[in-house]
Amino acid sequence: MQDRTETKSQLRSRLMKSRDLMDEAIRQRAMSEISLVAKQELQQLRQDKQRLTIFSYLSYKSEASTAFLFEDGWKHGDRMFAPKVLANPARMELRRVAGEHDIEPGIWGISEPKDTCEVLLREEWPDIDLVIVPGLGYDLHGGRIGYGGGYYDRFAEQLEAECFRAGKRPLLAALVLPGQLQDEIPMDPFDLRMDLLMTTEGILHIE
Repeated sequence: MQDRTETKSQLRSRLMKSRDLMDEAIRQRAMSEISLVAKQELQQLRQDKQRLTIFSYLSYKSEASTAFLFEDGWKHGDRMFAPKVLANPARMELRRVAGEHDIEPGIWGISEPKDTCEVLLREEWPDIDLVIVPGLGYDLHGGRIGYGGGYYDRFAEQLEAECFRAGKRPLLAALVLPGQLQDEIPMDPFDLRMDLLMTTEGILHIE
């Protein structure tokens, strides 16, 4: 187990450094291509449902930007939710953001919804259509490595329980920057896996 933990730690460090050092022109071009791919997928989802419910991280520093996603969602009247990190116990609340006025700097300086924003109750989580999950690296089996805090793994475990009761579940997706797609991500049994990878080359659907 120690070797596996160390492997993950080293991989996180390497992927974070690579993402932080990415040339800005390459990043902007990649985000332009990824946003186009993502919007096409959203249009596909809207064929079955006029108004989507989307839960996405609010991007920070060198993360793949989600600004376009929120702008597109607000334009189409989608219900947009973002995480608010809480302590004791460490967990995330899903709070609705109806516009930029609902967002403020939170813990560690990361943008998050204000305390006045509506909370999406756990029993309503299966009604989400799409979850955009942050991460440092992904593989073609849907494997993901995050930042090590476990917030999204705990969320996924709770989501799975709610979805089992409801008989439906959202799609879990990631915005994948150049260099983030790896041959293999070391995974533990309860680590969450992606359904969709949104890349500069198009959408990768994980079986």
